Amino acid sequence: MNLDRRALLVTSAVAAMASGAMGQTPPPTNGGDLPAGLPQPTETIDLWPAGAPGMPAAALTETVNERSTDPQLTDRAVFGITRPRMAVFRPVRSNGAAVLITPGGGYRWVVVDKEGYEMGRWLSGRGYTVFVLFYRLPGEGWAAGPDVVLQDTQRAMRLIRHRANDYGVDPERVAAVGFSAGGHACADLAARFAATVYKPADKADQLSARPLLAAPIYPVISMSAPHAHPGSREKLVGANADSVLERAHSPHLNIPA
Repeated sequence: MNLDRRALLVTSAVAAMASGAMGQTPPPTNGGDLPAGLPQPTETIDLWPAGAPGMPAAALTETVNERSTDPQLTDRAVFGITRPRMAVFRPVRSNGAAVLITPGGGYRWVVVDKEGYEMGRWLSGRGYTVFVLFYRLPGEGWAAGPDVVLQDTQRAMRLIRHRANDYGVDPERVAAVGFSAGGHACADLAARFAATVYKPADKADQLSARPLLAAPIYPVISMSAPHAHPGSREKLVGANADSVLERAHSPHLNIPA
């Protein structure tokens, strides 16, 4: 078979894209069968090329639990994340805007489907380029403690802007959306986008982590009784956190001008 120059260029470009995608950590999976007709992301972006900072002393194993008993509906949750990454949902026709999604899970795990992939499909179907973030969990021994999630959300926003041309999006038009504990992560990013919580890794970290807009949806917000969600509070700041630590991680009290 003869290939003309244009076909060869297209083939080479596709191969290069596939090679780049294969170089990233695949999306979380438990290896089980998936329902037909529900698109699953294959493209991911690792947040930390040299490894996530502050690795726990005790080794973690990434684990995906399937909580659904319906063979036509997945309800997965992942914990033990050591390679935080974004799963990408590209629209057929981009509207030029991007959305970073932080699913919930009470900071015990990160929900994959209900507050992640389902919203990724819905938004990408409306022209948005969507990045579903699988962030590290604060109760798993990371050196940054309660700031480990903010490390990942800041880095994710900066990477989206750094790679905006690759996705055909305006780097100024990047929103953050989060649910439940992921709503806390979203709100904390809106409040503390400029906080220095990690050492710069590359040129991406010269960019702003401030979202254009933030939508914390049924979020965990306060870390103080009686309003705090007990499980999320314990995982984030610990059962014996004092009022200073509680306030530092209650995003509604830290929104800048």
